[in-house]
Amino acid sequence: MKPTLTLIIALVFAPLVSPTLAQSNDGRTITLADDGRARYRIVAASDADGIEDYAAQTLAGYLKEMTGAEFSVVSPDEFKVDRPAIFVGLSEPALARLGPEPLANLRDQEHVARSVGQDILLYGKGHRASLDAVMEFLENSLGWRWYSPFEKPVVPKLATLTLKPFSRQRGFDFVSRQLAARFDGDFYLQHNVNMGLETKLRNRGQTVPGHLGSWLPNENFVHTSFAYIPPTPNDKYANGFPWVEKRNYFETNPEFFSLRESGKRVPNLQLCCCLRGLRDELTRQVLRQIELSGPRQLIMIDAADTPGRFCHCDDCVALEQRYQTPGGPLFDYLIELCSVLKREHLETRVKTLAYRRSQSQIPPRLPEGEKLPSNLVIEFAPIEDCYFADWTHPDPQIQETFQHLKGWAAITAPGNLWAWMYPNPWGTGHEMPVGNVERVVTNMRLMHQIGVRGVFLDHHGVNSRSGWSELQAFLVLKLSQDINAETDALISEFLGNAFGPAAPQMRQYLTELEAARKAMATLPPGVSYKSRNLDDRTFPYLTPTNLHRWQQLFEQMDAATAKLPREWDNVRSQRRELDIATLWKWFDLRAAWPNIYTDHHKVAERVLAANKAKSASGIAPVWTLGEPLVSHMVTLIDAGGEKPLPSEFDGIDRNRIRTFLPRNNARGEKKRSVKEPDAAFGTAAVIDQPQMPFRCGFSEWKSRVPSIVTHGPRLEITRDQITPGKYRLYRLGE
Repeated sequence: MKPTLTLIIALVFAPLVSPTLAQSNDGRTITLADDGRARYRIVAASDADGIEDYAAQTLAGYLKEMTGAEFSVVSPDEFKVDRPAIFVGLSEPALARLGPEPLANLRDQEHVARSVGQDILLYGKGHRASLDAVMEFLENSLGWRWYSPFEKPVVPKLATLTLKPFSRQRGFDFVSRQLAARFDGDFYLQHNVNMGLETKLRNRGQTVPGHLGSWLPNENFVHTSFAYIPPTPNDKYANGFPWVEKRNYFETNPEFFSLRESGKRVPNLQLCCCLRGLRDELTRQVLRQIELSGPRQLIMIDAADTPGRFCHCDDCVALEQRYQTPGGPLFDYLIELCSVLKREHLETRVKTLAYRRSQSQIPPRLPEGEKLPSNLVIEFAPIEDCYFADWTHPDPQIQETFQHLKGWAAITAPGNLWAWMYPNPWGTGHEMPVGNVERVVTNMRLMHQIGVRGVFLDHHGVNSRSGWSELQAFLVLKLSQDINAETDALISEFLGNAFGPAAPQMRQYLTELEAARKAMATLPPGVSYKSRNLDDRTFPYLTPTNLHRWQQLFEQMDAATAKLPREWDNVRSQRRELDIATLWKWFDLRAAWPNIYTDHHKVAERVLAANKAKSASGIAPVWTLGEPLVSHMVTLIDAGGEKPLPSEFDGIDRNRIRTFLPRNNARGEKKRSVKEPDAAFGTAAVIDQPQMPFRCGFSEWKSRVPSIVTHGPRLEITRDQITPGKYRLYRLGE
């Protein structure tokens, strides 16, 4: 492989090149390694948190993997001018080559990779900037890639490594970058994630290496109100801060907590933010946190993760009306807190969630010309948006969300509007094929255009390596660097690496899923970040015709990768949702193509085998995908489908009859269903309720906490109305 690879990569990623950085070189090429022998040393600047050392060791490791040569890492004191060097960070010998103020024209987080004579200098301004410069050099000069924590890095093999003179400067279009980091910290670190990498270690009580520290430390990530003011010692957030001494505030200060519509104070909703005593105590706790952890940090103050109105007391309602938003009581307190902190702790910022229409998603109405405090960060979390739609969809609720985001942008200080993204569906959408990659790209670009400068990716699918979660994360990381990145080329590159010769068919599959999503002019009811139902209203595009065509595509991909174990495993992994959907529509598929859909057990076993397969990097997903649902579907298919209705239904129009698959979703149940040959679908839900009479009925839950439910007809069945081992029809009511 020749060093022209550098030019090819530059065309793909279009790195930002600053006109202020002139190339300083005598015109000679730069040879880092010659026939497997290193010609350079790496000089790492000294630093307290170990970032420069991590960056230098990372560079040395990849250079060895690339060339086979050992690139020694030395301190500035050990450096001798007997051969050229790669300087990581701003040590004295690096400054001697750059001049006294190389950071003068750089913004925070901007970094530089450049050659000066025969030397290479990798440095930048701010948190982890030297590491960012190293990764820029590896990617855009040396061809390094790393597409997913489930894959190994792609490192070209070049025993002789020669470069042309270069000079590049790069920054980030999103200053705060955080992903739900479930796996290898190195992957996220080397992709410029600068927030949240230490969270898991800290939660486990483990020591956090300095190089994993966040750009703006955030000791408690989200839903913190009950961590500062625990209502009871057993509250799930009560141990959020180990230094909090009092954990029974509801016992001593019930007035600190929400007043329900009934006029009763309760410990399981929110704080009563209008109350002077509560505000003073919460501010005291925040100041205590700053005293213990230092002023440079991000203080999260937001609502408990419980839907519904914050508080029904008169003063809270008055604040809602004053700010024209249900979040009025919280926002009024945050404005007060930020004023206190601005006087005493200039480095401290406060963050809150804009979350749920019934709580804090709607921005406050401020007096004409006023903005929120400059030390208040708003993280916009549109959890109620349908996961099928981006903000170009005409749905009124989607457009209302987009207007809320614009409203926040109008009153938030520059750089202080961030976003919490939900790219992958929860619920039934987690186990069905969903094409929502373009949704992520579109929304990120719209967010940036409005003024969003921080992003958190709550990518649920990564836990089971499902959907397009790996591709989505890769694109988010690239768009965080450059919002105008060529995403079409990035998608092709990612698919080419993951699926090899099957990439064209995989791209066709993704394109058709995206087209099906965008064709949903009317969004399915009840779908937000999650979907609860597995039905044609939620997934209108999962027709037998589409499923069959996509299965034929996967047969082609399977054959194309048969002799490529890694790519074949990736194809099988990507096929799981389609296979689960195929089991769902098995009877329709078998009726239309009886010679193809002959063995549903083979399809089910393919899902289970893909779940068990090791990834190329050796990392196993946290969850397996869809195994309870697959087992359920197999039971139904084994039973032959739905049995005919009993004769008692003969006089009723079939269009007026709805049949439902019995499922027990109660938590803690050891056995939720059993095979039952006489049941309508071959399976029966298990309910352990020995007491008599047996009570059943229909209820429509709007919210669990607070409890908002509409009860339908109910029935009590006495012991003498039950015949063990036999089914019986009971009239429930109307």
